[in-house]
Amino acid sequence: MTLQQLVDRHYREINTNDYSDAGDIFSADVLTEAPGSGPLAGIEPFVAFGQGFHRAFPDGRICGDRYVESGDVVVVEGRFTGTHTGPLDTPAGQIPATGRPMVLPFADLFRVADGKVAEHRIYFDSAGMLAQLGLMQESAPA
Repeated sequence: MTLQQLVDRHYREINTNDYSDAGDIFSADVLTEAPGSGPLAGIEPFVAFGQGFHRAFPDGRICGDRYVESGDVVVVEGRFTGTHTGPLDTPAGQIPATGRPMVLPFADLFRVADGKVAEHRIYFDSAGMLAQLGLMQESAPA
């Protein structure tokens, strides 16, 4: 299985909110880092993070647009789309549903060891996300 196929399998989990094979994709001690949260160690905290996004964006879909592989690392440029119809848990507290649509560009970095994701770093513009949800004013282009 190529690194891209492994990542696409993970993205299918997100799109279906079915993480039943997460143990086949991620190492038991996978380290995940995402904007606004501290490091998440292990599969369970990572799955809880993904399910939190699903509660907030039940129609949410993730799509990888460009993949770059090098050795044991794959970097993905993609977008997450959805409508904010449920509560979103954040480190600063819960954000009630706004009913607004969102298109969130992101980058994911996955490091694979022994055929499973051992490290996962997520990058996205938190301020841009909040602006799309009507919770923050969009900044003017530089």
